[in-house]
Amino acid sequence: MKKLLGLLSGFMIATPLATIITSCSIFSKGTKPSENEESVDTRKLMQTRQMNWASVLTKDYSKTEKNNSELLRSSNDVIISNASVNESTKSTLANKDLMTSKLKEGTSFNPYTDIGIVEDSKEYLLKNKGLSAAYRDEAKFDSSSKATNNSYNDLGSLWNDESLFNKDTDGITVGFMQNASDEGSLVPMWDAAPNKTANQSAKWFQDRWDKWVKEGLDTSKVTISFGPFANSLWHEAYKNGLNEEEFADKLAEISAKYGTKKFDFYFAAPYLSNTGSYADSQRLLAGALKVLLERDNEFDIRLSLVASTKDGYSGWSGNPQWTGDIKLLNAEEFPLYMFTKYLGMNFRLNVVLPYLTYSDYNNSIENENWELDVMKEATQKVNTFWQNVHKNVNGGTISKDEVYKRMVLTPWIGKRAEKAVYDFDANEALELRNFASKLGIGQMSMFYLTRDYPSEFKPNGSKGENYADLNAIDQNLRSAKGYEKFTYAQILNGKLKEAPKEKTGDSLKKLNGFMDYDSDIKNNKSLDEAQKQQGASGGSWEGVPGGQDQGTPGEGPSANDGNVVNPTTPSQSNQSTYVKWSDANPNRSGSITNQVENNGSTYYSPYIDAGLYEGNDVASIQSNSGLNHLTLAFVQQVNSHNNSLDFSIAGIENNGEGYNWWKESVFYNKMLQPLVKSNNFENIKVAYGGATTGGYIEKNPWNLALKLANGDKEKASDDLKTALIKYNQDLATFVSSKGTSVNMPKNIDFDIEGEAQNDHDSNDVLAKSLAKMKKSDNSWNFSITLPVLPTGLTNVGYNVMDKFVKAYKEAGLSTSDLPVINLMLMDYGNGIYDDARNKGLTNFDLAKSAIENTKSNIIASINENYGSSNLSDSSLYKLIGATPMIGVNDTVSGVFTLEDAKELYNWAQTVGLSYVSMWSMNDDRGKINNIVRPKSLVSHGLGYLNEYDFAKAFNGKWDNDVKNPKK
Repeated sequence: MKKLLGLLSGFMIATPLATIITSCSIFSKGTKPSENEESVDTRKLMQTRQMNWASVLTKDYSKTEKNNSELLRSSNDVIISNASVNESTKSTLANKDLMTSKLKEGTSFNPYTDIGIVEDSKEYLLKNKGLSAAYRDEAKFDSSSKATNNSYNDLGSLWNDESLFNKDTDGITVGFMQNASDEGSLVPMWDAAPNKTANQSAKWFQDRWDKWVKEGLDTSKVTISFGPFANSLWHEAYKNGLNEEEFADKLAEISAKYGTKKFDFYFAAPYLSNTGSYADSQRLLAGALKVLLERDNEFDIRLSLVASTKDGYSGWSGNPQWTGDIKLLNAEEFPLYMFTKYLGMNFRLNVVLPYLTYSDYNNSIENENWELDVMKEATQKVNTFWQNVHKNVNGGTISKDEVYKRMVLTPWIGKRAEKAVYDFDANEALELRNFASKLGIGQMSMFYLTRDYPSEFKPNGSKGENYADLNAIDQNLRSAKGYEKFTYAQILNGKLKEAPKEKTGDSLKKLNGFMDYDSDIKNNKSLDEAQKQQGASGGSWEGVPGGQDQGTPGEGPSANDGNVVNPTTPSQSNQSTYVKWSDANPNRSGSITNQVENNGSTYYSPYIDAGLYEGNDVASIQSNSGLNHLTLAFVQQVNSHNNSLDFSIAGIENNGEGYNWWKESVFYNKMLQPLVKSNNFENIKVAYGGATTGGYIEKNPWNLALKLANGDKEKASDDLKTALIKYNQDLATFVSSKGTSVNMPKNIDFDIEGEAQNDHDSNDVLAKSLAKMKKSDNSWNFSITLPVLPTGLTNVGYNVMDKFVKAYKEAGLSTSDLPVINLMLMDYGNGIYDDARNKGLTNFDLAKSAIENTKSNIIASINENYGSSNLSDSSLYKLIGATPMIGVNDTVSGVFTLEDAKELYNWAQTVGLSYVSMWSMNDDRGKINNIVRPKSLVSHGLGYLNEYDFAKAFNGKWDNDVKNPKK
């Protein structure tokens, strides 16, 4: 479930909490909700990942029809259309040219820097001494030092240096825009710095940016680089459930804030992947960029991918026999496929060259300039490779020269600190620049401008793969080469036509900009007195940590590039993250350790967001929790048409290469196949509806069925019945085609929330359909999932339930045949949760109250429709399902803990509820990569728990960690 999009908007009941809890007794006549309640429940509860990728491809987001027509190219232009590609899955940008107007003549210069790297040598000294900028005037260097005026990252002054930049054609790439490392929601932040710490990262970065702008930095020439390490913005957007248009809006906000329409997206592990959520988040990003670019053609987008060998991006898409099959693509190819699929050729491709493999070096051992040879060959192969991708994906052709204009080359200058066999010297830089100019490469870049300073190489004594530089200076500030500062920049920008001879020994130490860590930094005494008085006036270093800035001689090199801050476990709990058991359980003194015996009938069937690519490893879930039932959420009418009933998960287009790839690699391999192998396929429950259809009711098949039948409810119910059975049968047929014959599952759930509850005529159709199906085949198992409050069903929810009771009575079915009423025990509203906590109550207390009061509601409906109810308590409980939202709820005061889950399990088994579920299986974890993470689509926010603890609790597999979680 994604974050709540619309919080409770005033409909909340006025009943005092004391009344809520004391109203749990069962009245013989049953009770209906108060008629004075608002008629609309505005909560959006069980929200799934929106899979709009196919419709985004084919929708043109251009601002006006006139603009759109002006962008179309003729058949004689750069990009030529080829009708061999399926038009129904072809981007509206596939064969448009929005790029040529942005391509300059010649090869421009656009080096990388990192906003978090220190501006100058004084700031570096302050950072190493742990002192704030308040002590800047006291930071001094010896008169013999060559590092006194090193301006590493003062982009305002550097931009005005004519030896570095041509203001008409060049630019600066500033990294790295990511998500704040301590946030679960989408909070763009440079270098993934924490947002909630005392140093006020956002303000620190903004002050730095504003200073540069004041000094003359032209922001329109700045390219903001997103990624590539921790907390990539696109993956966090994915985890927060943003769709393509919403993410495009967020990117537009960043553009407006920083005054640039130039974006770079740099992919590295783990985001460079062709599987799981990392692959799907690439599709989200590509779709969002398509929306952004069609809305505003001035955006200049760049994809940065590492080419680590002479083969460039090796894989199937470079093979002449490849015809566009997405399943054959490897991790390196996948982002390029996605960008080309959505954007056509309307972006730049940056070939990132610092990470050449040791095998290439080993194979070129006799060649001193092995790096250059690999770079050249890789560049040429990437060109051919990209042409082939465009041909097979978009049915277009483009000349080699036009591809080169869209390409960027980015070497790592000097030696790589941790892999010093990579040694890119000035002669190689000059030859690479000439090579690029000859081919017509659009841009030259480099990592980083801040590294373009001379430094002494201090070998570690190892050889080969482990050969490294032990110089203690932050590797972002040293090249390990003996050239004057900015030598590489002046070569790669084309201003320096000859490579200087490299200096060594004493000559190296005399170069302007040379820094000696021991004398300039470690043994610098200018700040000793300030350190003694630290805090009296200026405080400690207020900048963002990152990079290797506290090094001492003998330390190994930094493993990370740039100044990126990796996420860490927070020291204290907050409203979306709980690191201690006691914080999440304020009204409990100890854990629930006594487990009741399973009654043999109450089962556990968690919802799984089938559109998410994370938290869906059913084989792993089974091995950890013994899972044998699963509810697939949510099936809807397909997005592409409404001229017939046609269903798919999340409404995705059920044809084309993207769908087939998802269906095989994700839906079958990760979700269905493990259930087939464990003989539990028939226990699958197909769920329709959800929060999305609560706001867009046309996606509910019963709504469309009524429209297609021109208002004839009888015909609509027959058509819907046929379609519902067909979907389940098609599911079984698909699985059986894999080699194991299976029977059709006969379990269907209908989540009716939001405006869908007021779709009265359509809900009549659904009720009639289910009654007909149950009448003709009593083995069908149906559930109706409704929002609830501790007082029971809302008035509108009761009316929905009542329709099904009425339809079943009219069909001649008994009360024992009625569909299960599954309750969404979640998001009651912060006021209710806060009041309950103040009264010493737990979330289980609220859940139990909601169930008991709904039981009374069911009695009332049965009495009204059947005349009387002779059902026993045990029979009534079998008509109720319980589905809490685990962990932190969307209304964040609600925290459903593992203790609540264990109590609910025990009580459900005792009274005999029909089943227990949870929203959702995808976020049954509080840690990701062993780091506590806030509530999101893939984390419940309870960081003290282990993965699958909730599944174990609800399925009766209580190990010691479930019984006694870490306190």
